[in-house]
Amino acid sequence: MSYLELIYYVIGDIIKTIQYIEWNLCLKLDIDTLSSITLGQLKTLVIDNDLLKEEDVYDLYKILERRNDLVHKYFKRLDFEKHENNTGFLENQYRYLLNFKEQVEEFNEKLL
Repeated sequence: MSYLELIYYVIGDIIKTIQYIEWNLCLKLDIDTLSSITLGQLKTLVIDNDLLKEEDVYDLYKILERRNDLVHKYFKRLDFEKHENNTGFLENQYRYLLNFKEQVEEFNEKLL
């Protein structure tokens, strides 16, 4: 697999795990519908209901911030077509995304 293919794969894993985070937060908040609530709204409900420790709320905030960047700005901000043959650039982005993937997986594990 090329670095670009690995990047796309890791992004899919990140999005999937963040959806599990949303699902697990809904379960903890006793919310029966996930489709009508955003991660930002869930973060507010977590704070309002004192569901998580302060450091975990901070981690959730950072995940939300990075997730929003990933889905709304990441490919606009980084010109992947321009860098498609730049192995160093792609490797750095792959490592960045692996780090984020690990962060969201660890956070999700805390919710289980």
